[in-house]
Amino acid sequence: MKKRNLCVLCVFVVNQVLFSLSYGQEINEEQLFSSPDSIVKKDELFDKQKPKEEEKEVSIALSGQATGVFSVTEKREKHAVSEANLTDNAKNSTSSYIVGNMFLDARQKLGTKYFVDLEARYNPSADNKSTFTLKEMFIDFNIKDRVYFRTGKQVLQWGRNYLWNPTDLINIDKNTFLTRIGSREGAYGLKLHIPFGAKYNIYGFLDTSSNKSTDDLGAALKFEFLTGKTEMAFASWGKGGFYPVYTYDFSTRLLGIDTTGELALSHGDNNRKIWVENGILSSYREQEQWIPKASLGFGKYFDYADIPDRIFLHLELYYNQNGYTENIFSDPAIYTFSNPIQTLDPSGRPVQKTEGTQKEFLLFNNLYELNRFSKYYIALLSRYSRFIITDLTLSINMIRNLNDNSSIVTAGINYQNIHNLNIGCEIYGYLGEKDREYTFPNNTYTAQCTVGILF
Repeated sequence: MKKRNLCVLCVFVVNQVLFSLSYGQEINEEQLFSSPDSIVKKDELFDKQKPKEEEKEVSIALSGQATGVFSVTEKREKHAVSEANLTDNAKNSTSSYIVGNMFLDARQKLGTKYFVDLEARYNPSADNKSTFTLKEMFIDFNIKDRVYFRTGKQVLQWGRNYLWNPTDLINIDKNTFLTRIGSREGAYGLKLHIPFGAKYNIYGFLDTSSNKSTDDLGAALKFEFLTGKTEMAFASWGKGGFYPVYTYDFSTRLLGIDTTGELALSHGDNNRKIWVENGILSSYREQEQWIPKASLGFGKYFDYADIPDRIFLHLELYYNQNGYTENIFSDPAIYTFSNPIQTLDPSGRPVQKTEGTQKEFLLFNNLYELNRFSKYYIALLSRYSRFIITDLTLSINMIRNLNDNSSIVTAGINYQNIHNLNIGCEIYGYLGEKDREYTFPNNTYTAQCTVGILF
């Protein structure tokens, strides 16, 4: 049944491509999109009067960024060993590392684009001090300026909210609350975009990231349209071994407030949960009910002291029908594991665990997803531009798990001058009782300083 649904999806996409080529009008891509995801500028793409030898010319741009990080973390309690990770978790810790990204952007006159993002990370305290990761590498091309493709490893713009995107089932790296150092990891596949004027768009993505057979292929299809001042989209996602997910998202302005929303619905949950029966811990996936996940965002810019858009406030809410309402992290009981778990003891030797707490079972089996673990969350993001001086920005943010009443509060200042020098200082406070989502790692606060440059 799932294979048939995937085939129907592919046939529909092919039909839309053929229809666009046969009957669609030539589209000005720049007028439709102003995001970084657009392919190239109009004057680079659509000037049909250029000689053919000029059309083959390639422009190559090389750029990059480098960021050095130093942080200090204060611990809550000075116990000897953390049950959660079997490592010494008592001492205050420091961390220092540097991350660099090199970007290669090559473009041809008629719309073909090649992009590479290579990330290098050096951590002097890690076992593997130097790591190199290919974050993105893709090729853009189009058919008659009507159908646009991107093939390769890529980060997609899928979802409307800042933090929670339940409609985004494609990207590997989710949006983070704490500052991300470096680039997001891309997903491998083929992206399709068919614009119909300025009001309608069809997007598709064939996910081949983990394909060892055709059963492992994933696909998503989205129809986006503009009605009045509201932009909205309906989409569906499917993959072998997973329940299909149907989504809806919108963005509009209500009473001067930018309002965005996302809803994902599946008959059965694609995430596993802990199951306790007769003192034995196992995991399961909900199969018998519809599982909604939703996020709602409200944002507004404010003018202050004759400076437009100087202050920005954004409130965001998240709901996960199948999230935990009980506090898994604080349960001290010892259970038998349904399957033994291979791990390391404090000395680094491999051991096999057959029993432990729910917290250990959750973490050892990768069943925990930060900021999406419980049923209800709220986040408040704020930014004050030109703070004291023109190049300084003040940010104060908060995220709260409404089920266990734990929070992270951050405050930071960031300086960036015209020479692309970036200096930042932040402090993260982990608030709440012991053994909650944001306090179980045993941290009181983290102070972090960064120095970066763009070139």
